[in-house]
Amino acid sequence: MAYRSSTSRRSRGSVPTWVSIVIVAVLILAVGGLSWLAITRTQTPPPTEAPRVTPTMGVETPTATPTPTPTVTVAAAAGPAQRFLATSEGVWWRATAGQCGSIEPLLERSTDAGQTWSDVTPRYLGIGQILSLSPYAADQGQMVALMGADCTLQGMRTFTDGQFWEPNGDILASSTYIDPANPLAVVTPAGTLDAPCGAPTGVRAGDGTTAVICGSDASQSTDAATWSPLGQAGVLALTVSGDGQVTTARADAASCDGMLVAEPGAATCIPSIPTDAPVAVTLDGEGVPWVWAGDTFVSTR
Repeated sequence: MAYRSSTSRRSRGSVPTWVSIVIVAVLILAVGGLSWLAITRTQTPPPTEAPRVTPTMGVETPTATPTPTPTVTVAAAAGPAQRFLATSEGVWWRATAGQCGSIEPLLERSTDAGQTWSDVTPRYLGIGQILSLSPYAADQGQMVALMGADCTLQGMRTFTDGQFWEPNGDILASSTYIDPANPLAVVTPAGTLDAPCGAPTGVRAGDGTTAVICGSDASQSTDAATWSPLGQAGVLALTVSGDGQVTTARADAASCDGMLVAEPGAATCIPSIPTDAPVAVTLDGEGVPWVWAGDTFVSTR
């Protein structure tokens, strides 16, 4: 009887081996493809969205308001910056007041009409502040000043062209100045006057007339009792002549591009003279006004 191997006969309904291999390979490829697709989609960045423009609802940029130009108000120098100017027989004296205990005064003398000046401030006496300045005995000078560490009120006089000074009590009785102990009082040879304002400065006197500056206005007294306005605006300095007439140095931009010097019955414009610096004015022996303003020293004619 013939022998039949079991391997030579396949069971009915079984799938051939090669077909199984093909199916497995197809499945592997399908799974790999799906995995690659998933990874690719994960790594791809989302499309960039265009920025959205937010509409404005009537927003307007405010118009800048121009800053108004401040009005410049002129006023006479007061306190340490106050100036004094005096002359006699061709000798000139000038000074800045200073402030006793803090700002040193400066006193100078000239014999060549202000071309050169010599410092004659008596520092060796401890001068602290100058309150008035006037010529004496033709070519000498005198002043009312606060002296020493305690600011003692004294009259001072020189007989040596300003090299040496000595106290003199008669000067206090004959001088006009603002009382340092009471700035609202004007001391005169005829007595003490109440000032016409709260901050008087630039007081000068001559032949019974006393004149003082209040801000940029000026007043005068001829009876040692009452004051009357000069009726001039912008007064920076004044002086009183030997016959009691008042001359002023003024800032008046409407009529003068510089310093306007107003004498009784006449006015002279000195061009290019600063009106924003301390000023002093006086009359020489011929009655001609001289002005010391800033670094300028000049006559009107």
